Amino acid sequence: MISERFYGIGEPLIQRERDTHVPAAEYLDLVKALGCMAYRSWMHLTEILKDPLTPDEEAVSAHTELLDRAVELDLEVTGMSHEWFLPEGCIQHTGHAVPRRDLTEGSLYRQTLEMLEQSWFTMVSLFPQVSQWEVGNEWNINAFLQPDGFLDSDMSKPFSPEEKLDIAVDLMYFAAKGIRRANPNAKVVSFSPALSTPWLGGNLPDFLPPMYGIAWTLDKIYSRIRSGKFWSTDPDDYFDLVAWHPYQMSTCQDKREADLFLHIEEPDHLWKDYNDAAYRVMCKYGDAEKQVILTETGFTDCGDPNLEKMQAEYTRKLLQLAGELPYVRTIYNFRLLTETGMLEKQGIEKNQIGGRAEVYFGFFEEPHKNCRPRLKAYVLQEAAGGNEDLAAAGKKVALLRKKS
Repeated sequence: MISERFYGIGEPLIQRERDTHVPAAEYLDLVKALGCMAYRSWMHLTEILKDPLTPDEEAVSAHTELLDRAVELDLEVTGMSHEWFLPEGCIQHTGHAVPRRDLTEGSLYRQTLEMLEQSWFTMVSLFPQVSQWEVGNEWNINAFLQPDGFLDSDMSKPFSPEEKLDIAVDLMYFAAKGIRRANPNAKVVSFSPALSTPWLGGNLPDFLPPMYGIAWTLDKIYSRIRSGKFWSTDPDDYFDLVAWHPYQMSTCQDKREADLFLHIEEPDHLWKDYNDAAYRVMCKYGDAEKQVILTETGFTDCGDPNLEKMQAEYTRKLLQLAGELPYVRTIYNFRLLTETGMLEKQGIEKNQIGGRAEVYFGFFEEPHKNCRPRLKAYVLQEAAGGNEDLAAAGKKVALLRKKS
């Protein structure tokens, strides 16, 4: 039987408020209209805090309003951050970067870990509304875990796949310490691995479908924890819930990056086995009782009506398959809204992860299009048991748009 919090949706709503001029909290009515009972919120440490000790009161107020509305609507919230602070002496002040791993007391790396623990303590103390905290995003690829100064200097020298996972274990341990000091009742969610391919910074063999990179990565994480060479041999000291991003990717080995989202096959037993393989890793290391959160999954059609229709049915199939995974607590669909505003921002193809494909994951159009529900919104609503008029709900939210 699936969890009452099984159907969820993710969207950086504070950011979307700035872009669309609709109050972030009002968008949660669309989440509820879909029948979803869980919401994943982008809550970066570096946007809510001025430094590890000091909240940004304006940012705290904005997130508090959003989270209080989530409580009113009985939406379980997973808060996620994938940025942090770096100490003086680093090239960067914030970002997805860390200095080279050096466990010597007082090193820049150890200072980074200690700042991370303090940052999470400060953050979690501010938001008791959040019941679970996801401590990182896709640290198995170069885009989200990189050497200090990587993007500003030599992009040919990223961390190796093994270096990234050594660091990921450290980051999870120190993040968990901070979260639990602040709120012992909050659950710590592992970082969410995604596909693992050589051109993105992973080391999954090329002959395997890229989404087996999740299981591949988890095995390396668990083996490190159990090795006795890190902070604790108990996975409980690193996370309470396990997360990953089970997108349906193309199995064509000649496709790269955004093409993996577009040249896809219908989800079937292979998609299910991507997830079962990751869970088999958990079982291998004695973590069979832990619940799993599928923190991102979804489809992008690049604005093609034919693809939209096809992917609505792919969404139906994927949700059905996910419902057959007894270890899954929540599946977070990515994302609530399209983001065509990205197309107007400078250099989207160069600067936006996923390029044009990133724009069209949304279940609703944006306010200037009356938040029109897209075809897959009706599919998700049917699965989740929602019964509101989605078009009417969208128009109601769109009317709240303020003039910029």
